[in-house]
This record gives sequence, C-alpha cells and structure tokens, in this order.
Amino acid sequence: MLAGRGGCVGRFDACESGMVLVIVLWIMALLAVMAGSFAYSMRIETRLATDTVERAQARALAEAGVAYALAWQLDPEAQKQWPPNGDLREWSFGGGRLRIQVVDAGGLVNLNTANTELLKALLASAGVDAQDQDRLADAIQDWRDPDDQSLPHGAEGGDYRSAGRPGPKNAPFESIEELGEVLGVTQAIYERIADVETVFSYHSGVNPELAPARLLQALGLDERTVADYLRTRTSAAVDGLPAPPLQFGDDQSFFSPSRASVYHIAVTAETQTGTPVIIKAVIDGREVATGQNPRVLAWRVGR
Repeated sequence: MLAGRGGCVGRFDACESGMVLVIVLWIMALLAVMAGSFAYSMRIETRLATDTVERAQARALAEAGVAYALAWQLDPEAQKQWPPNGDLREWSFGGGRLRIQVVDAGGLVNLNTANTELLKALLASAGVDAQDQDRLADAIQDWRDPDDQSLPHGAEGGDYRSAGRPGPKNAPFESIEELGEVLGVTQAIYERIADVETVFSYHSGVNPELAPARLLQALGLDERTVADYLRTRTSAAVDGLPAPPLQFGDDQSFFSPSRASVYHIAVTAETQTGTPVIIKAVIDGREVATGQNPRVLAWRVGR
C-alpha cells in the first residue's frame, strides 16, 4: 500500500533521513556563505578603519608641519634662517616625512591690487594667449572694482547675465577661489596660477626677496637668472644675511619691497606607509608683536 511514494517502501525512515541530510547540507552551505560574507565584510571594515587611522595620522603630521613652519616665521631670528620665500624644506617627524613651503604674501601677486601688466604676465605664464590675456586681465579688474562700467576687454553684469552666471562681485576678492568665478577663467587657468596669488595683503607689487621661483619666471626672468638669484638668496639666508637685490634690467615695475607678515604655508605629509595629506593654510602673524595670537585666514585639506 505504500509503494509508489518516491521509492520509500514500507517505512518513512530512509526518506526522512535523506531529507534531513539535504536540509543539513543546505544549512551548512548557507552558514558557509554567511561566514564568507562576514569575513569579507570584516576585511573591508578593517581596511577602511586602517585607512581612516592612516589619514588621521597623515593629517596630524601635516598640522604639525604648519605649526612647525609658523613657529619659525614668528621668531625674527629663526626667520633669518628660514625666510618665507617659497624654498622647499623637508622635515622628518613622528615617523613621517613632510615637505613644507612658506611664502610671505608680499612675495605673491595680490588679486585686489595687481595692475593690468602684472595680471597679464601671470596669465601668460599659465599659457593664456595674448588676446585672452587682455580679456581676462580686464575681467579680473571688473570683478573687483565697485562700478558696473566694463573695461575695454572686460566683463560686467550684462556679460554675466548673457552667460547665465552670477557676477561680477564689484567688490574685492575675499578668497583665491573666487577667481574661478570670473568670466573666462577656466579651471585649468585657475589651477596654474592659484599658488602664486593672495588676497590677504595690501601690496601692489611683488617682493623678489620673498617670491617663489615659479613666480619670478612668470614675471619675465629667464631660468638661468632665476637659478642664480635663488642660489645667492639661499646662501645669504644660511649666513643670516638679507637677500641680495634682484638685478632685472631697467624694468622694475612689477617689484616692491613689501612684507606682509601673512604666511601662505603648504605642507605635504606622508606616513610611513605612504598615505599623503596636503594642507594649505594662510596665517596672519601681523598682530603677534602686540601679544595677539596668529589668526587662520584660510585652511584647505586635500590629498
């Protein structure tokens, strides 16, 4: 009477045992999959946690680099040995490696005061052709001036509306990032000149004693002249002497003796495992002599 039921004849034990075995095997397979998934998730989480710790360590190193550089700049005697002129300094600390550059704002191009010729020289160094140099130099000045009267090649409210963009500000630049909002300034142009600009001082020219090499070349000095000048400038710093004057023919229109005591500090830090962090900070040290603490004017973190 029990024949025909899946081949189990006379008793249910064999069928039940087979079904239990199949269920047990499925459960074991499921547990194996779950265990594998859990192990994989743990590896991912461990890796993420390790990366987070490494980034935190790299950031702490970079912040230490900013503090280290600032300490040198706020000590007048120490600054003679480490002038804020963009020369690269390397420092090993906490098991990591740091590369530090400090530039006094007086050695950079001030977006709020630079004249047409200085702006054009800077744009030329970024690969902008002659026709676009006039257009962009005027557009930069139209952005910062208080009126809505366009310079011959510039851009005012109507031009921005036609392009479907807000602007101009008709007020001074408050950050370097604002330059990217000027009509005609592409991301590529911005990235090529951002590191040699400032908005945190009042000077109108560039102090060659404090200017980084790239900016000196942008202002028309040939590579050999810049290399020779940097060599003598560095030698003077080692000896605790003031930087030598820059001999640049008859045209000194771009240069001024300005010192701002506002420091652009760039620190690249790497941990022992090679995890990098870059901090670019601007620190105002002008009031330190009166007992005030230095003020952070800008702080950007990247990789």
